[in-house]
Amino acid sequence: MPKFLRVLAPSFVALAALATAGSAIADAGAIKHRQAVMKAVGGHTGAIASVVKGEVPFKEDVKGHAHALAELAKIAGKVFPKGSHDGDTGALPVIWEKPDAFKKSYGAFVAAADNMAKAADTGDMGQIGAALGGLGKSCKGCHDDFRKKK
Repeated sequence: MPKFLRVLAPSFVALAALATAGSAIADAGAIKHRQAVMKAVGGHTGAIASVVKGEVPFKEDVKGHAHALAELAKIAGKVFPKGSHDGDTGALPVIWEKPDAFKKSYGAFVAAADNMAKAADTGDMGQIGAALGGLGKSCKGCHDDFRKKK
């Protein structure tokens, strides 16, 4: 092997290792971000549910939670980039293996979150409760098919 290749070969190996490590770090960042977005979705949903169930008297806050949830729903579709399936994640590989099925399920979530925001605008607890039921079904549908069982 020529001398220049013997000198450069370790550098190429080091660069390849850095590229792989960089990818793993990026994947971990994407997973952490995804988990934060989904935790926020759960937080707003839980806050709405506590009002609907009559556990707390904060009816005036439902609208804010519902609109935040509708915005988070739009973001949620972007938090599953390719390559973010390895690591500490509850996301199943089927998300990336069957993107059309995942997109359909995600679309149901966005529609349910939009419906929740519209119901919250009315202030009618009956409509809000019904919208919460639809939202819960959309979340369950996605979790049943695309999330690891706990």
